[in-house]
Amino acid sequence: MEPVHIIGAGISGLGAAHYLAARGIPAIIHEAGQGHGGRAAAIRHDGHMFEIGGKNFSTAWPRFTALLRDFGLTEFEPQHPGFHIVMADRLVALEKSKTLTGDLRLASAIGLRGALQLRSFLAEARSKAEALNYTAGLIEEIERDWDHMTIDRHFTKSLVEGPMRLFSIIMGGAEPSELYPSLLMLFASGFGKGQHRAIKGGVGQFHDALAAGKTIRHGSAVRRIHLSGNAVAGLEIADAAGVHQVPASRVISAVPLHVLRQMVDLPAYARVAAASVRYFPLAMVNAVYDAPVFRDGVHSIMFEPGSILGHCSANRLHQPHHARFTLSGKAARDVLDRPDDWLVGAAERAFSARMPIAANRTSLHVARHTGGICGYAPYFTRVKRDLLRGVAGIGGLEIAGDYLEGHTMEGCLTSAALAVERMLHTETAARLAA
Repeated sequence: MEPVHIIGAGISGLGAAHYLAARGIPAIIHEAGQGHGGRAAAIRHDGHMFEIGGKNFSTAWPRFTALLRDFGLTEFEPQHPGFHIVMADRLVALEKSKTLTGDLRLASAIGLRGALQLRSFLAEARSKAEALNYTAGLIEEIERDWDHMTIDRHFTKSLVEGPMRLFSIIMGGAEPSELYPSLLMLFASGFGKGQHRAIKGGVGQFHDALAAGKTIRHGSAVRRIHLSGNAVAGLEIADAAGVHQVPASRVISAVPLHVLRQMVDLPAYARVAAASVRYFPLAMVNAVYDAPVFRDGVHSIMFEPGSILGHCSANRLHQPHHARFTLSGKAARDVLDRPDDWLVGAAERAFSARMPIAANRTSLHVARHTGGICGYAPYFTRVKRDLLRGVAGIGGLEIAGDYLEGHTMEGCLTSAALAVERMLHTETAARLAA
C-alpha cells in the first residue's frame, strides 16, 4: 500500500501517523529537525529532561488520556493549583478552581467592576465548558458575541493587565490588545475541566511512545508540495542528499499554518484566511539551581505588562529549584534575537525583582520558538471553513496542526484524527463514484 507522507513530527504529525497505523495504513513522516514532539518537545540535556513547550494535560482530554492508557503511562504529578499575578507591584493569587467568590485579594486588586466582569466571563466559560471547542459549533456563538473587539477593549484596565493578560500570555504568547475573546473563553473553560497533571518523568515519554514504530525521516525538510492539476503529485525535499523530488499522492501537512502557506498554492479565499491567523514568537529558558527559587506557596508567576518575562513557573510542585522562564509578549519580542546569555540574565533579573534568587545555576537550556504559537484570528470558525474548503479542492492533501482545533496537545491530536478521517472519507467516496 502506498504510504501517506506526513510533514512534521510534532504532536499533530505523530498523531496522524498513529491514527493511520490503527487502520493499517503506513506513513512516512518528514521532519526537518533531529527530534520529535515539535514545540511541545522534551530535550534531554545535562542529565535533565527539559520540557520546552506544553508539559501539562487535563484528565478531561479524551484522546490524550486514551493514549496514555494505551502506552501504559500511569504515573502522574499534580500541577500548580493557581498563579500569582504581578499587579500594582505585588503578587496577587488566582486559584484555578475558583471564581472571585470569597477571593477578596484579587477582587481588591482589580476593583468591583473588574471583579464582576471576570466572574461573569469565567461563569460563562465554565457553564459551556463541555461544548467549547472548534468542532461542536458553540464557539461560533461566542465569536459572534465577543470577537468584534480585542480583549483589552472589553474589560477594565486592571482586569486586562491582570487576569486577562495572564490568559492571553499563556494561551497565545500575546498581549490582550492582540487577541480576541473567543480564544480566551476556550482557555478559561479548561479551568473547570478535569484535573491538571503532568507525566512523571516528563512529557517526552508520551512523545517517544507515539513515535515508536513510526517511519520518521529526520533532516528531511519539505520545501514544496507539487501538484498536477488539482491533486498532489509529489514533494520537493531538502536533506543530506541535496534537493530532490519524492513521488507522493497522499500528504498530510502537520506544520504551522504559516509554513504550509509557503509549501502549496491555496485558492485566493483560503490564502486570505490563512494570512489572518497570527503566530507570536517566544523563548523558553529552563534553569536548574542548587537551592529553591520558588517559596512561600508561590509556584507560578505572571509578570506585568512591559516585562520581558511573560510567565515563570516551577517545573513541578516538588521542584522549586527548577524554573521555566517564558519570554513572551511585546516587550520580549524586542529582545528575542539577543544571545542566550543575555536572555538568561535578563530573565533572572526580572524574576529576582519579584522573588530574589539566592541560589547558583547548575544547568540551563534555552529554546527559541521563532515561528511562534498560534494566536488564531477573530471569528475563527469562518476562517477555518475557508481553509478546509481550499484544501478540499486539492486531491490527496489534508491538514492537521495547532491552528485547527486548539493548540493544546489534545487539540493537535484531534486535528490529526480528523485529518485522517477526512482523507479516508474522500478516498472512499472517490472509489464509490468510480
